[in-house]
Amino acid sequence: MRANDPTAEPLHVGPWEEGPRGLPPACYTSPEFYARETERIFRRDWLCVGRVDEVGKPGDYLSLDLLGEPLVIVRDGAGEIRVLSRICRHRAMPVVSGTGHARTFVCPYHTWTYALDGRLLGAPEMSQTPGFDLAGCRLPSLRREIWEGFVFVSFDPQAPALGPSLTGLATLCRNYDLADLTTVRSVAFDMDCGWNWKLMCENFMEPYHHIGTHRHSLEPLMPARRSVTLDPDGPYAVVHMRYREGDRSPEPDRWGASALPVGERLSEEERNRATLLHIFPTGLLTLLPDHVEFYRLFPEGPTRVRLEKLICVPPGVATRATFEAEMAQMVKGFRAIRDEDVAICRAVQEGLSSRFAEPGRLCRLEKAIWQFARYVAARVADGAR
Repeated sequence: MRANDPTAEPLHVGPWEEGPRGLPPACYTSPEFYARETERIFRRDWLCVGRVDEVGKPGDYLSLDLLGEPLVIVRDGAGEIRVLSRICRHRAMPVVSGTGHARTFVCPYHTWTYALDGRLLGAPEMSQTPGFDLAGCRLPSLRREIWEGFVFVSFDPQAPALGPSLTGLATLCRNYDLADLTTVRSVAFDMDCGWNWKLMCENFMEPYHHIGTHRHSLEPLMPARRSVTLDPDGPYAVVHMRYREGDRSPEPDRWGASALPVGERLSEEERNRATLLHIFPTGLLTLLPDHVEFYRLFPEGPTRVRLEKLICVPPGVATRATFEAEMAQMVKGFRAIRDEDVAICRAVQEGLSSRFAEPGRLCRLEKAIWQFARYVAARVADGAR
């Protein structure tokens, strides 16, 4: 192992009262550490991969690649959502790609045909093959769990159920009616995202950088100094931020603060704040008074991540006569903020390779980074849960 390999000795992320710090820089650059994360985090914990309404009708499917595994989210004929391998059991050809609607999955190589629940329905000329059992052959299925309209998967058959660990978070989100939201936009990060997955999570959750990176964009909308980080009782972090200082004027502004209707069940406090959620390890959500944003985040190596942002609104909002113009303004504002973050994440990733980089003292506005660091350190500490 290299001398700076953080897997060579246990990580220590001490109590906040000791003077909070984050993870060592090598945790963001080391291939050995990423391999440890893959083994002990990504292949054991629950990963958020999408929204149920992305596959709204029986036959709808969405392909994705997660940790090098080609998968497909599909709603089968009985209406159940499944997450299947999309690799044919014959010669490893992907049986489907992209998004769409299908009655069956037909491998383009030799036309082996699978039901939407993964069962093999037909395999031409295979009846005379010794030992071949049509009924015993199917596309492998991953464990999946639906939480508030979000689809989570786990590669671990023994992973504890997700729902009980998020009971407190479900209560906090109750008035947003997350399960009923409609996904109306997908905005890809159509550029090279050459930074570590944890750096993306940290940048998302800490408002401290608003005063520098976003001082003309997000800082006027969500002042960093007004943020409050909660102490949750589960595998997640929560940051509340004042949103527009209570200003809900109907005119959209250049940074994407829209004029969509505010959620009907929100309290007065919820109507005037944004809430950042990080469901460990990769689930990133922003709860706003008039919509919810979800980042589909897939790690692709120690210094690379794939990102996509989904925008979700309450039922009926998309039928407004002004909706398309409002969405165009929102996406335009998001792209401007996104580009600010991309520049910062790239620069920080480069800086983390410096011999002088170290885990500096964290500000009170970065408490969510410390919470996340403790989660990562605990997960990679040993092979046990």
